[in-house]
Amino acid sequence: MSGESTPPGSSAACDHGGTIVGGAGVADKVAVLGAGAVGGMLGVLLAEAGHEVTLLASDRTSTAINLDGLRLRSGRFGEHHARVPARPWLTAPVDVLFVAVKAPDLLAALGRVAPALVHGAVVAPLLNGVDHVPLLRAAFPGATVVPMTVSVEATRVAPGVIEHVSPFVDYALCGAHADSAPGPLLRSAGLDVDVSAPDEATLLWRKLSFLAPLALLTTHARDALGPARDARPDLLDALVDEAAAAAAAGGAAVDPQGVRERLRGLPAGMRSSMLKDAVAGATLELDAIAGPILRAAPDGAPVTREVVAAISRAA
Repeated sequence: MSGESTPPGSSAACDHGGTIVGGAGVADKVAVLGAGAVGGMLGVLLAEAGHEVTLLASDRTSTAINLDGLRLRSGRFGEHHARVPARPWLTAPVDVLFVAVKAPDLLAALGRVAPALVHGAVVAPLLNGVDHVPLLRAAFPGATVVPMTVSVEATRVAPGVIEHVSPFVDYALCGAHADSAPGPLLRSAGLDVDVSAPDEATLLWRKLSFLAPLALLTTHARDALGPARDARPDLLDALVDEAAAAAAAGGAAVDPQGVRERLRGLPAGMRSSMLKDAVAGATLELDAIAGPILRAAPDGAPVTREVVAAISRAA
């Protein structure tokens, strides 16, 4: 973040001044930290729904979005071109902050948000894994951190240009937070929000136990899901079993057979974001996605460990 100005609010306290509108508690002042595939798509849809949205991103990405707007191409939502302000730093209080950066970028990205500007707000992380939640609660002690997950295949093809590839975009939060600001906010933009998870552990591990086998299998094979699962169904089964065992150790009940059925039902051409990052030579979310399994699995997750080692050697 060299060359960027000093973030506002970094030393002085500031009262939260966001406005909650609508009887359902929908927030109208929103910031999205990260303007990649997930953050960019969310920013477009919330802005089109009439919310006051600010994207927080690097100087380069912010400049591109401010000049050319934010574009979304989606088979489900159609084509959208929204004028959404973007800047490197949050400059005013918001009601909701969505955190949509990838795990390796989280610590650096937190410098874009002064804790005083989200005091009293809801911080809704959309990251993969489980370890980011306590980190965010420590970073923003005056905010309410509401963990969420999202399952979607989308790609940032250029700064401010997002392609939504999958037929689905599934958001989830646990039942205890069903009526908190993020749920009504996302629904107002036409997005589905599942609230069936009984607790945060189940919410996060439910996503991870599905994502980790998908990401590790496709990245290890350097191929889309269909060819990868057809070539190594044994490997997929082992990855699913180890993820489910780790989830159980982490206090969440995950049905491995249900995960297998869901993975079998995905489009053959689906490519995980980890695979895309590997092909592009980008930093992989190996620790965020595989790390919790390696640390929690009672048997040490030997198959997952072997796959992670192979991916690391190939990186």
